[in-house]
Amino acid sequence: MAASIGIWAQGDLAGERVLYRWEAGQDSGFVSFEVATRRFRPADVGGRPIGDLVLDVVSGDVTGAADGVGSRLLSQVAAAILRGYARVGGPPATAHAYYH
Repeated sequence: MAASIGIWAQGDLAGERVLYRWEAGQDSGFVSFEVATRRFRPADVGGRPIGDLVLDVVSGDVTGAADGVGSRLLSQVAAAILRGYARVGGPPATAHAYYH
């Protein structure tokens, strides 16, 4: 069974924080990427954090919780964004991921 996550930047890619919209099957949401610190947080449509769930890519730690947000899906979204970052040398405009 194949699965995918569609990820699109919302707004400015040059800021300290980039908001991404993601869709995976029937699920969707937003994630905030703190570029300098390489931290990801689930967010609302305005970019405000949901709960205190944080994925710190530098340390590899996932801390906190957010209602209705799984750390596994957050990790998959973050990994796709980081692959795009490595490819373009900065926050990518899109970062889709496909799983088989």
